[in-house]
Amino acid sequence: MTETTIQIPPSDDRQYRHVTLPNGLDALLVTDSGAKRSAASLSVGVGAMSDPKDIPGLAHFLEHMLFMGTEKYPSENGFMEFISSHGGSNNAWTSLEETNFHFDVSNEALPEALDRFAQFFIHPLFSESATQREMNAVDSEHKKNIPSEVKRFAELFRGLANPESRLATFTTGSLETLNIPKIRDHLIKFYKENYSANLMKLCVLGKDDLDTLEALVRTNFAD
Repeated sequence: MTETTIQIPPSDDRQYRHVTLPNGLDALLVTDSGAKRSAASLSVGVGAMSDPKDIPGLAHFLEHMLFMGTEKYPSENGFMEFISSHGGSNNAWTSLEETNFHFDVSNEALPEALDRFAQFFIHPLFSESATQREMNAVDSEHKKNIPSEVKRFAELFRGLANPESRLATFTTGSLETLNIPKIRDHLIKFYKENYSANLMKLCVLGKDDLDTLEALVRTNFAD
C-alpha cells in the first residue's frame, strides 16, 4: 500500500489520506471530527459505452443487480435495510464511462456498512429470481424516464450521434434489450471482465482517525 501527499486549503480542518491497495484499488480517506454521519462512494471506470452492442443497458442492469444480495449477506434487500435502519441512504448511477455506488450512515454503523458494501465487488449472488425481478425494475425505470425532458434531450443527443459510435448506445436498458436467453451469464461475464479493483476509486469519510479508516478499507477491500 502506497501513500501520497494531498494539498488542502488552510481553511479545511479535515484530514486526508490517499492509499493504493495491493490489488490496485485507489482510496481517499477523510477524517471529519464534526461529521454527523459517515459516508462512502465507489466508482468503477466502466459504464454504458462498454455495453455489448447487442445488449444495451447491461452496465446499468449490473448496477441494479449488485444490490440484490451477496454470498456473505444473501438477503436481497439486506444492504438497503441496514443503511435505512441506521439513519442513512444509498443510491447508484451509471453514466457513459463510469458506474458509481454510494451511501451515508450513522457513524457507529460505518464498519459493518463498509463490510456489506465491499461484498458488492467481491461475491455478488446474481440469483436467477432476482435477475428477472430486477430486469422488470430496470424496464420500469426506462418507462418512467420517457416523459423526462432531461432524458429526452439525452435521447436526442444519442440520435444525432454516428450510429457506429458508442455515444449512440441506449444506456438504460429495457425488457426489449435485456430479456434475452442467458442474460444472467452475460451479467456475470460483464462483471468479471470489468469490475476489477484497479478500475475502482473509493472514498470513505468518517469521524474516526485516518489509521482506523485505513484499517477498515484494508480489511474490507483487499480482495
